[in-house]
Amino acid sequence: MLSTNSNLSSPPTFPILSLHVHLLNNYKNWLLARLHQSMGTHVVTLNAEMSMMAQEDKALNQTIKTADLVIPDGAGIIIYMRLRGLKHQRCPGIELAASLIEQIGKSSSPNTLCFFGGTPGTAEQAAQSWQDKFPQLSILTQDGYVSGKAEAEWKETLKIKQPQVIFVGIGVPRQELWIKENRALCPNSIWIGVGGSLDIWAGNKARAPEWLRNNNLEWSYRLYQEPWRWRRMLSLPKFLWRSLLA
Repeated sequence: MLSTNSNLSSPPTFPILSLHVHLLNNYKNWLLARLHQSMGTHVVTLNAEMSMMAQEDKALNQTIKTADLVIPDGAGIIIYMRLRGLKHQRCPGIELAASLIEQIGKSSSPNTLCFFGGTPGTAEQAAQSWQDKFPQLSILTQDGYVSGKAEAEWKETLKIKQPQVIFVGIGVPRQELWIKENRALCPNSIWIGVGGSLDIWAGNKARAPEWLRNNNLEWSYRLYQEPWRWRRMLSLPKFLWRSLLA
């Protein structure tokens, strides 16, 4: 496994069905080094649900394969690797994103971030919660329901402002495809699909208790909060079955 001082352009990978995850000791430090060197980066937070979706969605599959960093976000990914003899630490996307914000927020230099996604008001509330902790942060915000002329104006704002890190929370697979399509607007930025993280930072939802997270059961709490997701959660047993057969 590479250390954080290794080649920033090509971390080693481990195959997950038709996809892969990158293996690093410290994902945050690798991204901060890329940021310092103005190396644009697309980060995908891979879990079992997204992996199964990508088996049917060719555009998503290709987007994940070409991402600069794919982290093992979900418990299913960790189990898949352990079944093949590799013990690796899970890296929840929300925790990686938060660690980046904290590190950037502590910097004395001016920094601009971007929160894009959620219902109207959610991104602003999430931004305010972080700015309360780090007043020097400048955070652009936009809800995930923008379209047409408003979306074109939003893209122009990104192009002008060039935020250092852009957190996109508009759901899978839309956020991954949107990043791939638009990352040229801010070629030196880090782009991360963060799913429902904005809702949690805004206080609209809560993360699973720590004991559930530590036992790879965070998905069950999410299902408890959002029972309408049960159909999508059927991908979990399918992924585990594929893990045993692959």
